Amino acid sequence: MSRWHEQFLPAVALGRPRSCMRAAVVAALALLVGCSFPSTQVRNRAANDFGCQEDEIVVHELPSGYLARGCRKEAEYIVQDGRVTRNSEITKARLDERPPLPIDRLPNTNSVGLD
Repeated sequence: MSRWHEQFLPAVALGRPRSCMRAAVVAALALLVGCSFPSTQVRNRAANDFGCQEDEIVVHELPSGYLARGCRKEAEYIVQDGRVTRNSEITKARLDERPPLPIDRLPNTNSVGLD
């Protein structure tokens, strides 16, 4: 078969379906691995460092990295080559960014909101 056929006919038509499928799977995995957002990585690391749930962590982008706050703690992080490194000590958060509790979760109230 000529080179023209190899360039313009799909691999399946040329009788090479496995190599085509393998290439597609490898490309998809590479895309998924490369698409992990730095703020998500920082949130995961901060949750581990602070000892709380990821959904309790708020991440802010800074000129020099990221600031993560949650569980009344905060720390700065940097992301280099896909790796997250804490760039400061874990300190008491200067701001409490937790969302307000819903009415049915307020302390000293029952599920109807009456004492």
